[in-house]
Amino acid sequence: MESRHVFILILILIFLDAIAINFSYALMFFLNGGTASLPYFSFKILGVINAAWFLPTVFTQQYSYKAVQTNNKIWEKSIIVYCCQLFLIGLAVINLKSLSGHILFIDKILVCEFICLALIRAFIYYVQKYFPSLVYYKRKIAIVGSNEISEKLADFFRQNKLSFNILRYSEYVKDSNDKYQLSDLKADIQYAVEHKLDEVYTTLFPDSQEELTEILKLAEQSFIRVRFVTTDLDYKYELDDFTGVKYNFNAYYNGLSVFVNRLEPLNAVNNRILKRAFDIVFSLFVIVFLLSWLLPLIGMLIKLESRGPVIFLQMRSGKNNKPFWCYKFRSMRTNSDSNNIQAAINDSRITKIGAFIRKTSIDELPQFFNVLFGDMSIVGPRPHMLKHTDEYREIVDQYMMRLYLKPGITGWAQVKGFRGETKNPELMRKRIEYDLWYMENWSVLFDVKIIYLTVMNVLKGDKNAY
Repeated sequence: MESRHVFILILILIFLDAIAINFSYALMFFLNGGTASLPYFSFKILGVINAAWFLPTVFTQQYSYKAVQTNNKIWEKSIIVYCCQLFLIGLAVINLKSLSGHILFIDKILVCEFICLALIRAFIYYVQKYFPSLVYYKRKIAIVGSNEISEKLADFFRQNKLSFNILRYSEYVKDSNDKYQLSDLKADIQYAVEHKLDEVYTTLFPDSQEELTEILKLAEQSFIRVRFVTTDLDYKYELDDFTGVKYNFNAYYNGLSVFVNRLEPLNAVNNRILKRAFDIVFSLFVIVFLLSWLLPLIGMLIKLESRGPVIFLQMRSGKNNKPFWCYKFRSMRTNSDSNNIQAAINDSRITKIGAFIRKTSIDELPQFFNVLFGDMSIVGPRPHMLKHTDEYREIVDQYMMRLYLKPGITGWAQVKGFRGETKNPELMRKRIEYDLWYMENWSVLFDVKIIYLTVMNVLKGDKNAY
């Protein structure tokens, strides 16, 4: 249920509420003559008012995903918190004699605060209703099935409309054999592909493993997750036995069990934020302390040996197959085949300085700018040329799933020996196997381990670096 823009909304709400409370205090403080009319303990009033607001928000979960899904919920929680704040401030006034002489001043603050909080919530309502680009941040989904489970699932998504946007709800009836047709699910997957949906939730149980494999392959090629929904946890074992794939319990939605054929830790917004923060800090460190002096030095050596730009730009496949400009130090003489043919052993296009920077992986260092700009991550599947993406997606199963993640400067496949030229589809299959294992088992410590192994490989010398 978590999504980045809802998380950002929560942070904005917390920040604006804090501004409203403290602005109300500051305004009344100066309108009452500032320090001339109020003793030093006026700051005690400020502390009491803040604590009386934010403590109840913890127990009422004012700043939670569920509480910000609709404007009604935001208002409902806010009124409860405000009433709790009045009660707590009343207790403080009764028990702290130093506050009892300033009841009128505190009342003015609370009135001003109420007006500011109301304006904030009106602003949020306006943005949610009239800012059309917010729709693009919602997960676009389809529901397939026709029973109490699918209707209960739909109710859940409607209650969380800030995170989900139901674009298709297909109601199917059983045939004469009391079964749903898998072709129904196939039609909805095709609809999801054509309309670029994110997820398809289904209560239909497949009748044929071959057809299911075909459907999942179609979905994965277009970055669509297929979720199986049930109230029966034993359903998981039926899926496992039927598909030969280990299914994982993913979440409870309105009391419903949701199963997926692979876990993705980076689907959780807190994990994505953690990984992005790590990327920004690490890339800034490298850019400031290494590239700041190394870039002009390597650039000068490249220029002295051959004509052409210092930085080589190439379109590569990014997350969800969105192309981006990948930066590298130019290691070859300018040629017309750079976007079609991978570098090979004893490649005549490689310059002398190019051979050195490729062997030491220095040529990849400008990609830390790609990381800083958000196109890449420090660790992830290596970005491939657009031509190779188009080729391998047709001949290597699950190839496109590696693009669920941002591409990385280094990756699990690379430190396990699968870097550089891919001479045949089997080598690519092994690379995909490691990329998908990384996707399913991501952690910050895993990233640190891969970075360490990458540095060790560079120091020892990698036979595939050419």
